Amino acid sequence: MNFNGSIDDLKQLVACLGVPCRWQSRGAFQMAVFEDGVSNLKLNWWPGEGKLELVGDPAQRGDLLLRLLVLLEQHPNGEA
Repeated sequence: MNFNGSIDDLKQLVACLGVPCRWQSRGAFQMAVFEDGVSNLKLNWWPGEGKLELVGDPAQRGDLLLRLLVLLEQHPNGEA
């Protein structure tokens, strides 16, 4: 998955998932930590490359990953 827009654009896209999260800067990448009370999912984004990676419990990732892929396909700066 890739996203080649700005961090603000990505934050707006992630907000469309309807899952609360907090953003953290981790040097080379940005990270959205989802706070759904159930999973330990995080979305990592490397702005230089545009690479997006959803990490955490595989059993919890499925639904969120599918919704994220749909949003990326609809966004002009996204690529599933």
